[in-house]
Amino acid sequence: MSSYLAAPSRALFAVALNSRDSSSDIIGCRWVALDFGDVEKYLAAKLSDEDIKGVLLSIDAVDNLKKLRLTNCINITGVGLDPLRESTIIQQIDLSLVGDHESPYLDYEPSLSCAEVLPILDSIIERGEECILKHLQFPFEWCRIDSTESDFHTFLARYNDYLSSEVVVCLTCNCNIDEDDSMPMMQMSDYYYYGRQNYTCCQCMKHYCHDCVQEAEDGNENYWMSSICNKCERRYCMDCSLERACTCCDEWFCEDCLETKQCPQCEENVCLNCIPETKRCHNNSCEGKIWCDTCIIQHGMFRWCEDCNEGYCGDCCNSDFLYGVQGCVDCGLSLCKECRETICREGARNCNGCYHMALLLALEERERLSQQLHEEMHKQLISELNCKVKCLTVESEEA
Repeated sequence: MSSYLAAPSRALFAVALNSRDSSSDIIGCRWVALDFGDVEKYLAAKLSDEDIKGVLLSIDAVDNLKKLRLTNCINITGVGLDPLRESTIIQQIDLSLVGDHESPYLDYEPSLSCAEVLPILDSIIERGEECILKHLQFPFEWCRIDSTESDFHTFLARYNDYLSSEVVVCLTCNCNIDEDDSMPMMQMSDYYYYGRQNYTCCQCMKHYCHDCVQEAEDGNENYWMSSICNKCERRYCMDCSLERACTCCDEWFCEDCLETKQCPQCEENVCLNCIPETKRCHNNSCEGKIWCDTCIIQHGMFRWCEDCNEGYCGDCCNSDFLYGVQGCVDCGLSLCKECRETICREGARNCNGCYHMALLLALEERERLSQQLHEEMHKQLISELNCKVKCLTVESEEA
Protein backbone atom coordinates (compact mmCIF):
# COMPACT_ATOMS: atom_id res chain seq x y z
CA MET A 1 0.00 0.00 0.00
CA SER A 2 2.78 2.44 0.86
CA SER A 3 4.27 2.10 -2.63
CA TYR A 4 1.36 4.18 -3.96
CA LEU A 5 2.24 7.11 -1.69
CA ALA A 6 4.56 10.03 -2.49
CA ALA A 7 7.99 9.74 -0.87
CA PRO A 8 7.33 12.21 2.01
CA SER A 9 3.97 10.55 2.66
CA ARG A 10 5.65 7.15 2.98
CA ALA A 11 8.03 8.53 5.57
CA LEU A 12 5.19 10.24 7.45
CA PHE A 13 3.22 6.97 7.35
CA ALA A 14 6.14 5.08 8.83
CA VAL A 15 6.58 7.70 11.56
CA ALA A 16 2.86 7.49 12.39
CA LEU A 17 3.07 3.69 12.76
CA ASN A 18 6.07 4.09 15.07
CA SER A 19 7.18 0.54 14.35
CA ARG A 20 10.80 -0.24 13.56
CA ASP A 21 9.86 -3.65 12.21
CA SER A 22 7.67 -2.27 9.44
CA SER A 23 9.20 1.17 8.83
CA SER A 24 12.10 -0.12 6.72
CA ASP A 25 9.70 -1.93 4.40
CA ILE A 26 7.51 1.16 4.09
CA ILE A 27 10.26 3.74 3.64
CA GLY A 28 12.86 1.79 1.66
CA CYS A 29 16.58 2.44 1.76
CA ARG A 30 17.27 4.85 -1.15
CA TRP A 31 16.66 8.41 0.01
CA VAL A 32 18.59 10.91 -2.08
CA ALA A 33 16.03 13.74 -2.26
CA LEU A 34 13.11 14.80 -0.07
CA ASP A 35 10.67 17.46 -1.28
CA PHE A 36 7.55 18.14 0.78
CA GLY A 37 6.04 19.72 -2.32
CA ASP A 38 5.25 16.14 -3.38
CA VAL A 39 2.44 15.99 -0.80
CA GLU A 40 -0.76 18.04 -0.75
CA LYS A 41 -0.18 21.69 0.09
CA TYR A 42 -2.64 21.71 2.99
CA LEU A 43 -0.91 18.68 4.53
CA ALA A 44 2.59 20.18 4.25
CA ALA A 45 1.26 23.37 5.86
CA LYS A 46 0.11 21.36 8.90
CA LEU A 47 3.45 19.62 9.52
CA SER A 48 5.25 20.47 12.76
CA ASP A 49 8.93 20.38 13.65
CA GLU A 50 8.35 17.05 15.35
CA ASP A 51 6.94 15.67 12.08
CA ILE A 52 9.95 16.89 10.10
CA LYS A 53 12.36 15.55 12.70
CA GLY A 54 10.63 12.17 12.70
CA VAL A 55 10.84 11.92 8.90
CA LEU A 56 14.54 12.85 8.82
CA LEU A 57 15.36 10.33 11.53
CA SER A 58 13.34 7.57 9.88
CA ILE A 59 15.26 7.89 6.60
CA ASP A 60 18.62 8.38 8.35
CA ALA A 61 18.97 11.74 6.57
CA VAL A 62 22.37 12.59 7.99
CA ASP A 63 23.91 9.66 6.07
CA ASN A 64 21.58 9.47 3.05
CA LEU A 65 19.87 12.72 2.11
CA LYS A 66 21.48 14.93 -0.57
CA LYS A 67 18.63 17.34 -1.36
CA LEU A 68 16.00 18.75 0.99
CA ARG A 69 13.15 21.11 0.10
CA LEU A 70 10.72 22.38 2.72
CA THR A 71 8.06 23.34 0.17
CA ASN A 72 4.88 24.63 1.87
CA CYS A 73 6.13 23.74 5.37
CA ILE A 74 5.07 27.14 6.67
CA ASN A 75 4.44 26.19 10.32
CA ILE A 76 7.87 24.90 11.30
CA THR A 77 10.55 26.91 13.11
CA GLY A 78 13.45 24.80 11.83
CA VAL A 79 14.31 22.99 15.05
CA GLY A 80 13.09 19.82 13.34
CA LEU A 81 16.10 19.96 11.00
CA ASP A 82 18.42 18.94 13.83
CA PRO A 83 18.94 15.38 12.42
CA LEU A 84 20.90 17.03 9.57
CA ARG A 85 23.45 18.47 11.97
CA GLU A 86 27.07 17.89 10.78
CA SER A 87 25.91 16.09 7.62
CA THR A 88 28.67 15.41 5.09
CA ILE A 89 26.20 14.13 2.49
CA ILE A 90 23.76 17.02 2.02
CA GLN A 91 24.35 19.04 -1.16
CA GLN A 92 21.32 21.31 -1.34
CA ILE A 93 18.87 22.78 1.17
CA ASP A 94 15.92 24.85 -0.05
CA LEU A 95 14.34 26.87 2.75
CA SER A 96 12.30 29.15 0.48
CA LEU A 97 9.03 27.33 1.41
CA VAL A 98 7.75 27.65 -2.18
CA GLY A 99 7.85 25.33 -5.17
CA ASP A 100 9.52 25.65 -8.57
CA HIS A 101 8.59 28.76 -10.54
CA GLU A 102 6.52 30.19 -7.68
CA SER A 103 6.90 33.69 -6.31
CA PRO A 104 8.87 33.76 -3.02
CA TYR A 105 6.62 36.53 -1.69
CA LEU A 106 4.32 35.02 0.94
CA ASP A 107 1.08 36.57 2.21
CA TYR A 108 2.15 35.89 5.79
CA GLU A 109 5.35 35.84 7.81
CA PRO A 110 6.75 32.29 7.94
CA SER A 111 7.63 30.63 11.24
CA LEU A 112 11.08 29.51 10.03
CA SER A 113 13.63 31.02 12.42
CA CYS A 114 17.23 32.04 11.79
CA ALA A 115 18.00 31.31 15.43
CA GLU A 116 16.99 27.66 14.98
CA VAL A 117 18.28 27.01 11.44
CA LEU A 118 21.61 28.86 11.23
CA PRO A 119 23.40 26.77 13.93
CA ILE A 120 22.46 23.61 12.01
CA LEU A 121 23.78 25.08 8.75
CA ASP A 122 26.95 26.19 10.56
CA SER A 123 27.51 22.65 11.82
CA ILE A 124 27.44 21.46 8.19
CA ILE A 125 29.83 23.98 6.62
CA GLU A 126 32.19 23.73 9.58
CA ARG A 127 33.05 20.19 8.48
CA GLY A 128 35.49 21.83 6.05
CA GLU A 129 36.73 19.52 3.31
CA GLU A 130 34.20 16.86 4.32
CA CYS A 131 31.31 19.19 3.54
CA ILE A 132 29.89 19.01 -0.01
CA LEU A 133 27.08 21.57 0.36
CA LYS A 134 26.64 23.32 -3.01
CA HIS A 135 23.49 25.40 -2.86
CA LEU A 136 21.29 27.16 -0.30
CA GLN A 137 17.99 28.91 -0.99
CA PHE A 138 16.69 31.14 1.79
CA PRO A 139 13.19 32.44 2.59
CA PHE A 140 12.47 35.82 1.06
CA GLU A 141 11.70 37.25 4.52
CA TRP A 142 15.30 36.65 5.57
CA CYS A 143 16.62 38.51 2.52
CA ARG A 144 14.46 41.62 2.77
CA ILE A 145 16.88 43.63 4.94
CA ASP A 146 20.60 43.49 4.19
CA SER A 147 21.65 44.54 7.69
CA THR A 148 25.32 43.98 8.44
CA GLU A 149 24.41 43.64 12.12
CA SER A 150 22.10 40.64 11.69
CA ASP A 151 22.97 37.01 12.46
CA PHE A 152 21.83 36.14 8.94
CA HIS A 153 24.35 38.52 7.37
CA THR A 154 27.11 37.10 9.55
CA PHE A 155 26.21 33.58 8.41
CA LEU A 156 26.19 34.69 4.75
CA ALA A 157 29.78 35.86 5.23
CA ARG A 158 30.78 32.47 6.65
CA TYR A 159 28.95 30.61 3.89
CA ASN A 160 30.54 32.84 1.27
CA ASP A 161 33.99 32.07 2.71
CA TYR A 162 33.16 28.36 2.55
CA LEU A 163 32.05 28.58 -1.10
CA SER A 164 35.10 30.65 -2.06
CA SER A 165 37.46 28.18 -0.41
CA GLU A 166 36.22 25.35 -2.63
CA VAL A 167 37.81 24.73 -6.03
CA VAL A 168 34.82 25.14 -8.31
CA VAL A 169 35.27 24.72 -12.07
CA CYS A 170 33.05 26.43 -14.62
CA LEU A 171 31.29 23.85 -16.76
CA THR A 172 31.56 26.04 -19.86
CA CYS A 173 35.11 27.40 -19.97
CA ASN A 174 36.75 25.02 -17.43
CA CYS A 175 38.27 27.91 -15.47
CA ASN A 176 38.20 28.15 -11.68
CA ILE A 177 35.36 30.29 -10.37
CA ASP A 178 36.97 32.99 -8.25
CA GLU A 179 35.05 35.36 -6.03
CA ASP A 180 34.46 38.73 -7.70
CA ASP A 181 33.81 41.94 -5.74
CA SER A 182 30.98 42.90 -8.08
CA MET A 183 29.41 39.45 -7.98
CA PRO A 184 30.53 37.19 -5.10
CA MET A 185 29.51 33.56 -4.71
CA MET A 186 26.83 34.62 -2.22
CA GLN A 187 25.37 38.08 -2.75
CA MET A 188 25.83 40.16 0.41
CA SER A 189 24.79 43.57 -0.91
CA ASP A 190 22.23 45.00 -3.35
CA TYR A 191 18.66 44.74 -1.99
CA TYR A 192 17.27 42.85 -5.00
CA TYR A 193 19.98 40.17 -5.09
CA TYR A 194 20.77 40.01 -1.35
CA GLY A 195 21.02 36.47 0.01
CA ARG A 196 20.97 34.86 -3.46
CA GLN A 197 23.64 32.43 -4.60
CA ASN A 198 25.42 33.22 -7.86
CA TYR A 199 27.16 30.94 -10.39
CA THR A 200 25.18 27.82 -9.36
CA CYS A 201 22.03 26.48 -11.02
CA CYS A 202 19.37 25.98 -8.33
CA GLN A 203 18.15 22.76 -9.97
CA CYS A 204 21.14 20.75 -11.24
CA MET A 205 23.76 22.65 -9.16
CA LYS A 206 26.14 23.03 -12.11
CA HIS A 207 28.56 25.96 -11.88
CA TYR A 208 29.28 28.77 -14.35
CA CYS A 209 31.89 31.50 -13.93
CA HIS A 210 31.34 35.28 -13.83
CA ASP A 211 32.18 35.78 -17.51
CA CYS A 212 29.70 33.13 -18.63
CA VAL A 213 27.00 34.53 -16.34
CA GLN A 214 27.71 38.08 -17.50
CA GLU A 215 27.14 37.02 -21.10
CA ALA A 216 23.59 36.17 -20.08
CA GLU A 217 22.96 39.59 -18.57
CA ASP A 218 24.44 41.31 -21.64
CA GLY A 219 22.04 39.44 -23.93
CA ASN A 220 24.62 37.23 -25.61
CA GLU A 221 23.00 34.30 -27.42
CA ASN A 222 25.68 31.84 -26.33
CA TYR A 223 25.19 32.18 -22.57
CA TRP A 224 24.77 29.26 -20.18
CA MET A 225 23.32 30.78 -17.02
CA SER A 226 20.10 32.75 -16.62
CA SER A 227 19.68 36.05 -14.86
CA ILE A 228 17.71 36.01 -11.62
CA CYS A 229 14.09 35.47 -12.65
CA ASN A 230 11.85 38.46 -11.97
CA LYS A 231 9.11 36.18 -10.60
CA CYS A 232 10.63 33.19 -8.76
CA GLU A 233 13.99 34.97 -8.12
CA ARG A 234 16.10 31.89 -8.88
CA ARG A 235 19.01 31.23 -11.24
CA TYR A 236 18.88 28.31 -13.66
CA CYS A 237 21.27 27.03 -16.26
CA MET A 238 19.94 26.89 -19.80
CA ASP A 239 19.63 23.09 -19.63
CA CYS A 240 17.18 23.33 -16.72
CA SER A 241 15.09 26.36 -17.69
CA LEU A 242 15.40 28.74 -20.60
CA GLU A 243 14.88 32.44 -19.93
CA ARG A 244 12.71 34.88 -21.82
CA ALA A 245 12.55 38.68 -21.81
CA CYS A 246 9.22 40.44 -21.41
CA THR A 247 8.71 42.76 -24.39
CA CYS A 248 6.61 45.04 -22.19
CA CYS A 249 8.85 45.68 -19.16
CA ASP A 250 12.20 44.29 -20.45
CA GLU A 251 12.54 42.10 -17.34
CA TRP A 252 13.87 38.54 -17.55
CA PHE A 253 11.86 35.47 -16.55
CA CYS A 254 12.25 31.71 -16.54
CA GLU A 255 10.42 30.22 -19.48
CA ASP A 256 7.97 28.57 -17.07
CA CYS A 257 7.43 31.82 -15.13
CA LEU A 258 6.68 34.08 -18.10
CA GLU A 259 2.90 34.16 -18.60
CA THR A 260 1.78 36.04 -21.67
CA LYS A 261 -1.35 37.00 -23.59
CA GLN A 262 -1.64 38.34 -27.10
CA CYS A 263 -2.50 42.02 -27.49
CA PRO A 264 -5.78 42.18 -29.50
CA GLN A 265 -4.53 45.19 -31.48
CA CYS A 266 -0.95 44.36 -32.56
CA GLU A 267 -0.87 40.63 -31.56
CA GLU A 268 2.36 41.12 -29.58
CA ASN A 269 2.77 38.93 -26.48
CA VAL A 270 2.12 40.88 -23.28
CA CYS A 271 3.54 39.74 -19.93
CA LEU A 272 0.86 39.12 -17.29
CA ASN A 273 3.44 39.46 -14.50
CA CYS A 274 4.05 43.15 -15.09
CA ILE A 275 0.65 44.46 -16.26
CA PRO A 276 -0.90 46.22 -13.23
CA GLU A 277 -4.58 46.07 -12.35
CA THR A 278 -5.00 49.64 -13.61
CA LYS A 279 -4.36 48.35 -17.15
CA ARG A 280 -6.87 45.50 -16.98
CA CYS A 281 -10.35 46.16 -18.35
CA HIS A 282 -12.88 46.67 -15.55
CA ASN A 283 -15.70 45.22 -17.66
CA ASN A 284 -16.30 41.65 -16.47
CA SER A 285 -17.51 40.55 -19.90
CA CYS A 286 -14.28 41.64 -21.60
CA GLU A 287 -12.82 38.09 -21.51
CA GLY A 288 -9.59 39.25 -19.88
CA LYS A 289 -8.08 41.13 -22.81
CA ILE A 290 -4.63 42.58 -22.13
CA TRP A 291 -3.30 45.49 -24.19
CA CYS A 292 0.37 46.34 -24.67
CA ASP A 293 1.75 49.76 -23.67
CA THR A 294 2.31 50.76 -27.31
CA CYS A 295 -1.35 50.28 -28.22
CA ILE A 296 -2.50 51.92 -24.99
CA ILE A 297 -0.37 55.04 -25.55
CA GLN A 298 -0.21 55.41 -29.33
CA HIS A 299 -3.62 54.10 -30.37
CA GLY A 300 -5.67 55.07 -27.31
CA MET A 301 -6.84 51.49 -26.80
CA PHE A 302 -7.48 52.08 -23.11
CA ARG A 303 -9.34 54.76 -21.16
CA TRP A 304 -9.48 55.57 -17.46
CA CYS A 305 -12.34 57.12 -15.53
CA GLU A 306 -11.21 60.51 -14.18
CA ASP A 307 -13.14 59.95 -10.95
CA CYS A 308 -12.60 56.32 -9.83
CA ASN A 309 -9.55 55.68 -12.07
CA GLU A 310 -10.94 52.31 -13.23
CA GLY A 311 -9.77 51.37 -16.72
CA TYR A 312 -11.72 50.08 -19.72
CA CYS A 313 -10.32 48.83 -23.01
CA GLY A 314 -11.12 50.56 -26.29
CA ASP A 315 -13.30 47.69 -27.48
CA CYS A 316 -15.66 48.07 -24.52
CA CYS A 317 -15.72 51.86 -24.80
CA ASN A 318 -16.53 51.78 -28.53
CA SER A 319 -18.87 48.79 -28.76
CA ASP A 320 -21.30 49.45 -25.92
CA PHE A 321 -22.44 52.82 -24.59
CA LEU A 322 -23.35 51.28 -21.22
CA TYR A 323 -19.83 50.07 -20.51
CA GLY A 324 -16.47 51.73 -20.61
CA VAL A 325 -15.43 55.36 -20.26
CA GLN A 326 -17.15 58.07 -22.32
CA GLY A 327 -16.12 61.71 -22.72
CA CYS A 328 -18.70 64.49 -22.34
CA VAL A 329 -18.99 66.67 -25.46
CA ASP A 330 -19.65 69.78 -23.32
CA CYS A 331 -17.17 69.62 -20.43
CA GLY A 332 -14.81 66.95 -21.81
CA LEU A 333 -14.88 64.95 -18.55
CA SER A 334 -14.27 61.22 -19.17
CA LEU A 335 -16.26 59.09 -16.72
CA CYS A 336 -17.55 55.55 -16.40
CA LYS A 337 -21.30 54.96 -16.21
CA GLU A 338 -21.44 54.59 -12.41
CA CYS A 339 -19.42 57.74 -11.69
CA ARG A 340 -21.36 59.90 -14.17
CA GLU A 341 -24.70 58.79 -12.69
CA THR A 342 -23.43 59.41 -9.14
CA ILE A 343 -22.13 62.89 -9.94
CA CYS A 344 -25.37 63.88 -11.67
CA ARG A 345 -27.58 62.37 -8.95
CA GLU A 346 -25.69 64.22 -6.21
CA GLY A 347 -25.66 67.47 -8.22
CA ALA A 348 -21.86 67.67 -8.10
CA ARG A 349 -21.66 69.12 -11.64
CA ASN A 350 -23.74 71.62 -13.56
CA CYS A 351 -23.20 70.28 -17.09
CA ASN A 352 -26.06 69.71 -19.53
CA GLY A 353 -23.92 67.27 -21.52
CA CYS A 354 -23.27 65.03 -18.47
CA TYR A 355 -26.95 65.11 -17.44
CA HIS A 356 -27.97 64.20 -21.00
CA MET A 357 -25.52 61.27 -21.10
CA ALA A 358 -26.67 60.06 -17.67
CA LEU A 359 -30.28 60.16 -18.87
CA LEU A 360 -29.44 58.19 -22.02
CA LEU A 361 -27.55 55.63 -19.95
CA ALA A 362 -30.49 55.23 -17.56
CA LEU A 363 -32.97 54.85 -20.45
CA GLU A 364 -30.79 52.33 -22.25
CA GLU A 365 -30.28 50.29 -19.10
CA ARG A 366 -34.04 50.36 -18.41
CA GLU A 367 -34.67 49.08 -21.94
CA ARG A 368 -32.11 46.31 -21.48
CA LEU A 369 -33.55 45.22 -18.12
CA SER A 370 -37.06 45.34 -19.57
CA GLN A 371 -35.96 43.14 -22.46
CA GLN A 372 -34.32 40.67 -20.06
CA LEU A 373 -37.51 40.58 -17.93
CA HIS A 374 -39.62 40.03 -21.02
CA GLU A 375 -37.39 37.13 -22.13
CA GLU A 376 -37.55 35.55 -18.66
CA MET A 377 -41.36 35.89 -18.54
CA HIS A 378 -41.55 34.45 -22.05
CA LYS A 379 -39.45 31.46 -21.02
CA GLN A 380 -41.62 30.90 -17.94
CA LEU A 381 -44.79 31.09 -20.02
CA ILE A 382 -43.39 28.58 -22.55
CA SER A 383 -42.46 26.26 -19.67
CA GLU A 384 -45.94 26.46 -18.19
CA LEU A 385 -47.53 25.77 -21.58
CA ASN A 386 -45.27 22.75 -22.09
CA CYS A 387 -46.40 21.36 -18.74
CA LYS A 388 -50.04 21.83 -19.70
CA VAL A 389 -49.48 20.08 -23.02
CA LYS A 390 -47.81 17.12 -21.28
CA CYS A 391 -50.67 16.86 -18.77
CA LEU A 392 -53.33 17.01 -21.49
CA THR A 393 -51.45 14.41 -23.54
CA VAL A 394 -51.34 12.01 -20.56
CA GLU A 395 -55.06 12.57 -19.81
CA SER A 396 -55.93 12.03 -23.47
CA GLU A 397 -54.00 8.75 -23.60
CA GLU A 398 -55.67 7.52 -20.40
CA ALA A 399 -59.12 8.42 -21.75
